[in-house]
Amino acid sequence: MKLDRRDLLLSGPAAIFGLQFVEALQAQTQTTAPVDPDVRNFWAHGMGVPSNALVGADRTRGRQNNGPSVSDYGREPLFLHHDAKDNVLLTQDEIKGDKLPDSGSTNVTFQLTRMRLNQSDEQQFRNYTSGGLYVELAQTPAASPGLMADVEALATSVFSAMFPSSGKGGADSKGGAKKSTGASSKGKGFFPQATAQAAAGAGAGNAVQLQQAKQAQSLTLPNGAGRTSFACFAKDRRKTLFGKFIDVFGELAASPMLSYLPMLSLPAVGISTLNAVRSLVGNLQAHGQNQQWIMMSTPTDVATTKAAMDSTPSALKLPPGNYVLIPKEHSAAMKDQIKNLIVLDGFLVPKDTKSLEVFDAYPTAAPGVSYITLSVGVQAQKGKAG
Repeated sequence: MKLDRRDLLLSGPAAIFGLQFVEALQAQTQTTAPVDPDVRNFWAHGMGVPSNALVGADRTRGRQNNGPSVSDYGREPLFLHHDAKDNVLLTQDEIKGDKLPDSGSTNVTFQLTRMRLNQSDEQQFRNYTSGGLYVELAQTPAASPGLMADVEALATSVFSAMFPSSGKGGADSKGGAKKSTGASSKGKGFFPQATAQAAAGAGAGNAVQLQQAKQAQSLTLPNGAGRTSFACFAKDRRKTLFGKFIDVFGELAASPMLSYLPMLSLPAVGISTLNAVRSLVGNLQAHGQNQQWIMMSTPTDVATTKAAMDSTPSALKLPPGNYVLIPKEHSAAMKDQIKNLIVLDGFLVPKDTKSLEVFDAYPTAAPGVSYITLSVGVQAQKGKAG
């Protein structure tokens, strides 16, 4: 997991600290802590992290050695695009190529806006007092020999923590992460401040606000082609290094923590560096067990131009605008409602919802669906063909 000088300069002090943290974690967990084997397998076989960079190798013998467990496949996401012109939600097969630039390089920005769990998921995650969210976007390596073939492709990634804004496991009055974590005896869940509608059983619980606009990630995609992946999970912070990691960054936070704490943001690193970052996240998630997937996606091709879409027909088409990511297992709950919903202020709401009605409308919209909303910007680079 050694990095060259260029990678260290691009990554910054936080990344160097993160890599040192991985080494300390590996030393501490080899004999003293349980490790979740399914999580380890996801990062090793799904995300390509070298097995020797992950803790608990001796604990995975005979357990899911070919990838994430079958039960996790339902947590892979479906990307739904909100077409602002026609004011409808579109599935990937409904997105037409005319919504993308013809060809050339594109400047892409993405901002995670909200996350909401349905009642079933909130009940399942009731005993978890925090969560982690890792997202990356990478350029596609040069496919043919040439001048650019010797230049390493770049990537951007962000690793953040999520937790309730009050109650145990939340932020203290000074803005630091509380060190005493865990669900309360009264059963406060991952989202402790449910709306009145949710309390009455009419909808889902309260939502988590994710990145602010100034925290959006950005990357140039040559030829409009790239890859994206992410991992979103709920986890108990008690007696885990994930909890210690949150505490460290909570103390360093310049402003009070609410529900989202960015911990490690890498604006531009070589793709070879990603495995070191992935190993950090994978180790933190696996250490101490007691975690649950919210959504997860192995590296997936994306296309932001017609040319990229034509060259990789299976790629996710990403025209600019808002997206809703739902677990595949929630498809049936979404199917009959999709044509009557839009995205407003990062929430799924009925089409006739006005701006001042969003807060009251979102808890009862698509009540059976958990989702993450994402804002994507795509701008063609003038004079940058190919």
